[in-house]
Amino acid sequence: MSARWHRTLQITSAVVIVLLCGAIGIGVGVANWLQRDLPSPAGLQTIAPPVKTLVYDAKGQLVHEFYKENRSLIPLRQIPKPMVDAILSIEDRRFYSHWGIDPIRVLGALANDIAAGRMEQGGSTITQQLARNLFLTHEKTVARKLKEAVLAVRIEQTYTKDEILEMYLNQIYFGEGAYGIDAAAKVFFGKPVGDLTIPEAALLAGLPRNPRDYSPRREPERALKRRNLVLASMLENKRISRSQYETASEAPLGVTKTRYDSRQAPYFMEMVRQYLDERYGSNQLYEGGMRVYTSIDIDLQHAAEESLERRIEALEQRNRYKKTRATLLAAAVKSGVRERPQTEYLQGAVVLLDPKNGHIRALVGGRDFNESNFNRAVQAARQPGSAFKPFIYAAAMDNGYTPTEMILDTPVSFRAGNGEEWAPQNYDHKFRGPVTLRQALAKSLNVPAAKLLQKLGTPIVASYARRMGIRSRLVQDLSLALGTSEVNLLELTSAYGVFANQGVRVTPVFVLKVEDKNGKVLEQARVTSEEALSPETALTVTNMLESVIENGTAASARPLGLTVPAAGKTGTTDDYTDAWFVGYTPDLVAGVWVGFDKKKKIGPAMTGASAALPIWVDVVEAASKENPPSDFPVPSGVVTRQICAQTGLLANPSCPETEIELFRDGSEPSGYCNVHTGLERHIPDPGEFQRHDSEAQPEERIRL
Repeated sequence: MSARWHRTLQITSAVVIVLLCGAIGIGVGVANWLQRDLPSPAGLQTIAPPVKTLVYDAKGQLVHEFYKENRSLIPLRQIPKPMVDAILSIEDRRFYSHWGIDPIRVLGALANDIAAGRMEQGGSTITQQLARNLFLTHEKTVARKLKEAVLAVRIEQTYTKDEILEMYLNQIYFGEGAYGIDAAAKVFFGKPVGDLTIPEAALLAGLPRNPRDYSPRREPERALKRRNLVLASMLENKRISRSQYETASEAPLGVTKTRYDSRQAPYFMEMVRQYLDERYGSNQLYEGGMRVYTSIDIDLQHAAEESLERRIEALEQRNRYKKTRATLLAAAVKSGVRERPQTEYLQGAVVLLDPKNGHIRALVGGRDFNESNFNRAVQAARQPGSAFKPFIYAAAMDNGYTPTEMILDTPVSFRAGNGEEWAPQNYDHKFRGPVTLRQALAKSLNVPAAKLLQKLGTPIVASYARRMGIRSRLVQDLSLALGTSEVNLLELTSAYGVFANQGVRVTPVFVLKVEDKNGKVLEQARVTSEEALSPETALTVTNMLESVIENGTAASARPLGLTVPAAGKTGTTDDYTDAWFVGYTPDLVAGVWVGFDKKKKIGPAMTGASAALPIWVDVVEAASKENPPSDFPVPSGVVTRQICAQTGLLANPSCPETEIELFRDGSEPSGYCNVHTGLERHIPDPGEFQRHDSEAQPEERIRL
């Protein structure tokens, strides 16, 4: 080799070395410059993306979600292999072999961009996409791409491939508000990610590139082409077989017609939301990923909602209202105004409780939460009418009275404090003469109830009502017998639970347990109870309320389909403005209210038995299909005797009507019937008592 050639080689080598050093120096300098404002990849461990709070029913079914971003975190091991294969095939098939940047893909994308004359195709790996989504913007600039590449390399140096893939699958946006693969599976297919099929997985894998343009609901044809492109990529990448490809590519898109929305039982869930927001704050509620376990039975909830709507629609047709929910809703759609605190159409509410532990198993606060979020089960204060009477009879049974005690259903008037007289009337404006307390309650007679209240005293009865769970203010006059004090449906239903639970009052509860996103228990509900009545008194009143259903004002319950042992009471206010039925089995207490938001007449003869009882029968029967109730338990302090139905005394062989009656041990009658002795005795005709007050037998006027 000549000296000249040797020198040329030396100079060339020196230039190359200088250029390489310069390039390296420039590269290092650019990298250092880029890293000045780049976050540390270790920060991924401290990033807490907004995670939705999940709400479950009593059976563990997911029934509601609270979120700002529809996202639930799921470990990689729970994501099925077809889903992972689909994502890797279309987004980053060399993911497990590159170091954050895929040079082959970058060169391919660069060639396409040069051919197109613009930045058209990205060469980003999954790691780069993760870096961009968490730390950078989506602007298409060289500086952003360089930062993305540097950060991707640093992420790869900090985390394992599986960790990066798991973060990506939980972060990426799939469209229609779905962040992360689990949310996407539910939004588009109404199922958890673990249940996805190959074509469903391929469809979802094709969405992140352009969620809007490939939306299967808005652009089904483009979505189908994109899905089949993913399937072809899976086939080329040997992730599926030829037969699997052919079957999957022929499958329909399979998305649900409407977006999956886990927002059931809206009135109940609004109570849950308010409770959680007050206790934990909005950030924790909407972004903290809590798991909330509630008392609701979603199947029973659906049965209550369906029955309420169906039965009230029938009432609208029966009463021929000009303004029904359907007509008013159509008008609201035209005007663009839908949500109002009050509605003009007929409304209703339902509450179902477990009397043993206070769990609210279903709660319907109205016909449509979107049209009115006013919760009529807990916010509406209405007069219960005769549904209040059981508290009077409970106080009586607890203070020495018996179901067979006679009381006169005869005209009476009471003088109020303002000097005016009040003369209570029965529903049918008739008087029946001497009746037993059982008969008076079964037939919901107003006059005997007012007389009994006067004998007991309003303070005594009010104290029993409060002891059993009535928290609303009660008037201190004899009109209390007719249920003139306003209450809400939840407190009234809960109070009836005392009868069903052998005298023990249990505080209603609807949130049973709350966990944070790591599974730590933040709170757990406990049963709070106290004895309000003796078991003997509770059973005695229950037995009397069974008569309401068997031969009283709710006798239509059996023809409506009621098959289980049950007790309850109708309630109807003046002018038929409110209709109630509250009743129970040994395992369930349920209350129903029907009426208008602005008090007005429901319709002719729209009593509690006509308007509310059919809904009550529906929900009680729905509940009994899963848990058939047994008979009401009989405590040891109760005895039974055969008594004369007309006199309330022990029956003798001559009594024409007899019945088995319950008594608190020691309170049963000691004498036998002295009317039906085989000798003719005059029994007053009830018609004798159907006269005007001035013509009736003299009776003391009582000051209220």
